[in-house]
Amino acid sequence: MTIPKIIQQIGTELKNLPGEIAHRDMIPFRATASEALRKPINYRLSAVLLLLYNSPSGLSFILTERPKYNGSHSGQISLPGGKVEKEDKNTSITALRETEEEIGVSPNQIQLIGQLTEVYIPVSQFLIHPYIGFTPNLPPLKPDPREVQSIIHASTQDLLLKENRVMADFPVKGGKIKNVPSFNFQEKLVWGATAIILNEFKFILQRIEH
Repeated sequence: MTIPKIIQQIGTELKNLPGEIAHRDMIPFRATASEALRKPINYRLSAVLLLLYNSPSGLSFILTERPKYNGSHSGQISLPGGKVEKEDKNTSITALRETEEEIGVSPNQIQLIGQLTEVYIPVSQFLIHPYIGFTPNLPPLKPDPREVQSIIHASTQDLLLKENRVMADFPVKGGKIKNVPSFNFQEKLVWGATAIILNEFKFILQRIEH
């Protein structure tokens, strides 16, 4: 697999992560993972994959829209991923397995580039391990209808555009939270853990001339 220059640059930048400095921009109303985990928490491990690929719009990535269900993350926009299963030897295997299950991209089609900073989700008590992967030729996607209502393709240029960072209100169990930092991609609002992860990636992209 030939790795483009920008992917090599991203891999290099992942050795010096912005970390929770980048997270702070998107979570002004709650603690970072390191703060939350200072006291014992019975958290569960999960992993997600930020899958990069070449597109006519430039370097792009995939987001998934969850179906509506009776749960904390109903209808939200997320990265492919899920909880660690017993058979998973590590969290990178979880990220790759879940990506194949959710959107049909096989692990042997993906080159792992590195890992971003962990994110803790208080409402579901998941500690997320985010990974970045690259596939030069995105195969036809096969979304699992049980887990994916729709797929959103966004470019790194979309992520870097200042006007795509917005403040929005979101319904939550028992009410609404207001003025939440979010990203707007094709009229789909991304907030919470996914926005936190994307913002750290945005910080990395801003270091690279492309």
